Amino acid sequence: MTSNHQEQECCDRAAWVPALLQVSDPLFPTGAYAHSMGLEQWAATCKFKTGDDLVQFFQEHAGPALARLELPYLRYVREAIVAEDWATVLVLDAEIDAWKWASEIREASISQGRGRLRLLKKLWQASPEIETYSAAFATGRARGHHLVVAALQFELLNVPNEAGLMTYAYQSLANFVSASIKLLRISPESAQLALAAGLEQLPDWVAASKQVEREAAGWFAPAFDIASARHATAFSRLFIS
Repeated sequence: MTSNHQEQECCDRAAWVPALLQVSDPLFPTGAYAHSMGLEQWAATCKFKTGDDLVQFFQEHAGPALARLELPYLRYVREAIVAEDWATVLVLDAEIDAWKWASEIREASISQGRGRLRLLKKLWQASPEIETYSAAFATGRARGHHLVVAALQFELLNVPNEAGLMTYAYQSLANFVSASIKLLRISPESAQLALAAGLEQLPDWVAASKQVEREAAGWFAPAFDIASARHATAFSRLFIS
């Protein structure tokens, strides 16, 4: 095989990368910038002040939540989409709705999912998968959670499963880091150091998520959930959730 052929094969295998970068970029307007996803009230409760506090949050909550709940569900949803099992997709969507019991966290997920779905429809108008899910959302049969729409986008773009899991986990940590700059008033450099510390453990969280069967998926963090629910009545707020 010639060098040119090898280069062409490599480009073909990576054809999904540019589109994935586009939908993963902070410029992609899903409204994520308006949400701290529970970090604002939790940081106030725990008196977070430094990048090290954020690293501890990744280790004790964000990472385990990804490994034991969110990434497994991302995998279940994508498998159902591949199988064209839309009944299971809707059931999983409803289950996500149930375990996001703090209303602000739940509504933040739906808001971001709705924004991402709207843009995907404009970018990939001919996709039957988007049309099927959009029709279910329009009639109230689908909740529109961000995780479900993310699984849909990864499948549409032919993103390898491992890369999809890594990307979703990265976005989750990056959203917390972005919020922390305002909440903790740490420097961008400190925020990036915290993110790098989280990314070092990301492969382990992704690997662990692959071992979680649906019956065992779950993450129990009542203190964090209660803090998220209290955010609605906080005296002052920087973020919606």
